[in-house]
Amino acid sequence: MKLKEFSNLIAGIVYGDGNMEIRKVLPPEDAEENDLTFMFDYGSRTSAGAVVGCSKMEGKSGIIVKDTKEAMFLLLMVLAGHDKPRGISAKSDIEEGVLIPKSCTVEPFAVVRKGAIIGQNVFIGAHCYIDERVVVGDNCYVHPNAVVYSDTRIGNFVTIGANSVIGKEGFGYIKHERYERMKHIGGVVIESYVELGSNVTVDRGTIGNTVIGEGTKIDNQVHIAHNVVIGKNCIIMGQSGIAGSSRLGNNVVVCGQAGISDHLTVEDDVIVYAKSGVFKSLKKGRKYSGTPAREHSTVLRAIARLYGGDTVDP
Repeated sequence: MKLKEFSNLIAGIVYGDGNMEIRKVLPPEDAEENDLTFMFDYGSRTSAGAVVGCSKMEGKSGIIVKDTKEAMFLLLMVLAGHDKPRGISAKSDIEEGVLIPKSCTVEPFAVVRKGAIIGQNVFIGAHCYIDERVVVGDNCYVHPNAVVYSDTRIGNFVTIGANSVIGKEGFGYIKHERYERMKHIGGVVIESYVELGSNVTVDRGTIGNTVIGEGTKIDNQVHIAHNVVIGKNCIIMGQSGIAGSSRLGNNVVVCGQAGISDHLTVEDDVIVYAKSGVFKSLKKGRKYSGTPAREHSTVLRAIARLYGGDTVDP
């Protein structure tokens, strides 16, 4: 594909050689003479023959765009837009009474139990397990080896990553002579446009539901405990954990390896920085870090005093 054809896909302005044939789209450090790359930092070096960015780069051909990240989003949507073959594998196990629309794909060795309801244009990967009384909305993608237990309701345009487990019993016990498991009779609600990464676990409610709000994105290896309620458009990064019955508002960001204790409230627009330990509820719109988590500005001042400096970069 020529550089000017790439420009049409991302609504950019070409400069230099618009007829340049692009071999690959690669990161700046890997790109070579016939490759295209995205430049977020014009101070870095690249051997790419063509670049996409917000301004011209001397000695290169390229495409000028208003927003480099938006341009990357648009182009990757096109480059990645290939569909897998449709159809229900004869090696899958669809129990009696389950209706799978013709627009769906069910790969070999997937199991769909009786009473499950599957929407239009759903992809169920190899070795997935969809339990009884599960509802999957339209245009969902369940990657291989995922397990979705009973009484889980999934909205539209939801992605569940490989090896994720939705709706298992939570970590609830009562101590008699020994610890005995508390039965969990609740479910899980995953609203539309949610994405779960690989190896995510979402426990069912003990009573009532665990809820993940519309548009929320959850990274790999995250644990969501029983009866947690997560609001809309939140970002939960890798290796984080949220303990039982805590509630997150809308637009909350939880960075990697952060832990949130049980029965807390994290209000809207909060940012919890990486490796923080949260043991009390957090106020709307504030940034927190450290263990125990405090307002980030307070932590920075404490670090500055500790190490003898006046300020610490956030």
